[in-house]
Amino acid sequence: MLSQTACNGGWNSIPECSMKCRLLRTAMLAMVAFTLVLFHGQPAPAQNDVTVVVLPFQVNADPKYDYLNASLPELLTQSLGEQGFNAVSQDRVRTLIREQNVTFLDLATARTLAQAAGAQYAVYGSFSQIGESISLDVRLVNVEGTRPATPLYVSQTGMGNLGLAVGELTQKLSDELYAEDSIAEIEVRGLAYLDQDVVLSRLSIREGDPFNPRAMNDEIKRVFDLGYFEDVRVSVQDVPQGKKVIFDLEEKPRIRAIGVVGNDAIDDDEIIEAMNTQPGTVLNPSILADDLEKIRGLYRDKGYYLAEISYELEEVQDSSARLNIVVKETKRLYVTKITLNGVEAMSESAVRGEMKLGTRGIISWLTGTGVLKEELLEHDAAAIEKYYANHGFVDVKVSPAQVDYTEDGIHVSYDIIEGPRYKVGEVSFAGDLLVPNEDLRKITSIDDLADKGEWFDRSMLREDSERLTMLYNDLGYAYAETNVRFNEAAAEEPTLDVTFTMTKNQKVFIRRVTIDGNTKTRDNVIRRELVLADGDLFNGSALQASNIRLENLDLFESYDIETVPTDDPKELDLKVNVKEKATGMISGGLGYGSYDGVFVTAKVNERNLFGRGYFIGLTGSFSGKKTRFDFSFTNPRVYDSYLGFGLDAYYTEESFPDFDREAIGGGVRFSHPIGNYSTLHWGYTLERYKLTDLNYYYFYNTSSDENWSSIVNLGLSRNTTNRNMNPTSGWRNSVAMYAAGGIFGGDDEFIKLITDHNWYYLLPWGDEHIFHWRGQAGALLETPGGGSVPIYQRFYLGGMNSVRGYEGMSIGPRDIYGQVRGGTYQFFTNFEYLFRLSEEFGLQGVAFFDAGDAWGGFGEDVPHLKTSVGAGLRWASPFGLLRVEYGYALDRIPGQGSPHRLEFSMGQAF
Repeated sequence: MLSQTACNGGWNSIPECSMKCRLLRTAMLAMVAFTLVLFHGQPAPAQNDVTVVVLPFQVNADPKYDYLNASLPELLTQSLGEQGFNAVSQDRVRTLIREQNVTFLDLATARTLAQAAGAQYAVYGSFSQIGESISLDVRLVNVEGTRPATPLYVSQTGMGNLGLAVGELTQKLSDELYAEDSIAEIEVRGLAYLDQDVVLSRLSIREGDPFNPRAMNDEIKRVFDLGYFEDVRVSVQDVPQGKKVIFDLEEKPRIRAIGVVGNDAIDDDEIIEAMNTQPGTVLNPSILADDLEKIRGLYRDKGYYLAEISYELEEVQDSSARLNIVVKETKRLYVTKITLNGVEAMSESAVRGEMKLGTRGIISWLTGTGVLKEELLEHDAAAIEKYYANHGFVDVKVSPAQVDYTEDGIHVSYDIIEGPRYKVGEVSFAGDLLVPNEDLRKITSIDDLADKGEWFDRSMLREDSERLTMLYNDLGYAYAETNVRFNEAAAEEPTLDVTFTMTKNQKVFIRRVTIDGNTKTRDNVIRRELVLADGDLFNGSALQASNIRLENLDLFESYDIETVPTDDPKELDLKVNVKEKATGMISGGLGYGSYDGVFVTAKVNERNLFGRGYFIGLTGSFSGKKTRFDFSFTNPRVYDSYLGFGLDAYYTEESFPDFDREAIGGGVRFSHPIGNYSTLHWGYTLERYKLTDLNYYYFYNTSSDENWSSIVNLGLSRNTTNRNMNPTSGWRNSVAMYAAGGIFGGDDEFIKLITDHNWYYLLPWGDEHIFHWRGQAGALLETPGGGSVPIYQRFYLGGMNSVRGYEGMSIGPRDIYGQVRGGTYQFFTNFEYLFRLSEEFGLQGVAFFDAGDAWGGFGEDVPHLKTSVGAGLRWASPFGLLRVEYGYALDRIPGQGSPHRLEFSMGQAF
């Protein structure tokens, strides 16, 4: 039934209402209209071939809102019209209702009214209010009756959101009305060079989708965003199956050729190679903009920071053009000045020593210093702040770098506000204290600063926190935390009291260890390196040791041991995630050593044979002094035990000063770790050899026939360095004994002892500065009752790997003719200062002092150390380690000649 309302006399008349009612209605309608404008935004494309009639609404609400019976249809009619539909006016609707004397709306009546209005669709329904909730419940009626009426429903909270409700209803009606037509075909026209799939793949519409004119603007934008077109137009045609959407495109010119103009510092080929834009492609401004930025980057890397890069098109014809990259190189600039403003309490040179960015120098052509690398600006600001914080300036502030490009070069400046400098006051411990304070103080260092009255050190504090957390981790508290609190103490000078607050949380056991990511390596190869196993009490040091052991396997590109919480807070899982890397290698190399001359090497090896961690390798090397072939097999963990086993076979020819030696042999070796850092080695070697080209005056009593050597060896090594390659701290120590003859048989009888020690120490000037000491001593002894020791086992020194500045194998006792003979004892030592010249290029400088001698067996029973000094460069090249070192011999030996010696080698490890 159609209701009469207080402010509305139904559909046939709109009588006067009270002033209060009119004000309420005016305010409400104004608010709704404003909301509709915000909701809809821009009008949609025209769809005037679809006519819709909106019929009055049944209002189920407070009587003061009865005016919506007629006002809502007005608003909805207006909203549909803004969406491009032909909406029948409400004046026409009221006239039809009066003429047909309609008092009740149902589906049949709605169709009758729509037909009378000449509309294809009718909309009718109700508005309801329940508390704060409002809703619109309508029916969309197809006049022809080809499908059932479509129910639509929207709701909002509060009458203030009525406009949003009407807007949402309009959107749903629009989608339903547009869905009547589907896209039967999509045609792309105007392409000369691009494939139409480039366009079609960019579109969000597909054949068979409902046609929605409102979506065409979005499709035009998508095609424009490809960057290949000057103009994009869309048109629609009616076809029997629905709508045909046509895209008419105008391509940008095709690049016929690319040239570079104005470049001298960088070749054309290098510039063009850096570009994604290539001849034969259609010009794309966004891609070209990226190309220009890449070219600017090439120039910045070479110091042309003010270089201007642009482009121009010429000879545009037949939709193609030549693209010219236009370069204005300007002046090459380097960093010529770095200013540190505000450095007062600290040494400016010490602060500069923390920075990686440097000014142009004499050897900058080699080291790359003076070239501005923007990533170093932020690094250096952080490094300066860290340096200050480690020397008592807790509140230091370092501004971002200010970079000025001038004709004289690049000026970089940092503003530093040092703030007060603090010493360490009282150090205390709080929270869950599981061990006495005295034991906690033994593993912390910040309290030592307090005892000595030294400056506060933030890095030391962080390391102390990590050590305290690790202590609790080792006791099974996997989630232990160490928090640090500072209090400024009352003292004559700024002082900070430090309190470590320990939180143990729950003691945790390992429930299960799982392994993921290994496709070749067997689980047991990984699992046997883990110190923790199922059921163990969590231990932080054991977890850290497990990570180190996985790294030393050298089978994985990446690895991670993840702690995974379980439902039981007393348990956690360990998940070992690995990413395997290639472990097989075939390589060859060509190098040169100042002693060996030109050498050639070839190597084939596999470090994870059958996925069991076995090593197998075959190596061949050839030079003017030595030829050698080696075969090696190693099982590092026999039956997953700690026992290591290996087999070796070799053939070698080597030239010594007074003889040549040819040998073939093989052996077995074993190893077993002792503790965390030491390993015991032992083995046996059987060798058949022959000496030729003997100096018969000296070797008159030496047989040149084939001889047998039966040797056993025993050794102990210890390695505490922080990493295997280029360590910065720790020791590498080894001692070995070789015994031949006697109960072991063979023609040779001797005992040979060699001990070798290396120490690496990170100097306080930064991680680029390392002190390295090496010392080696050896002795060759006769066995009781045995004959003289074989000459080929004697010691010879000199050259790159012992005492530099002297020719290889030139240091040793000499006979009455001045010819060098091998000694029965040796000692040499190297003192090296290593410093990084370029991290990017792997370039390192070295300054050294060497000393050593070989003696014994020829009347020289005491050593006379030969010394030298020098410097050099080391480059971790793709072909191996390249060493170029200059040594100056401080002592004179017979036949030495010039004391200056420039030596180099490539492809050999030091």
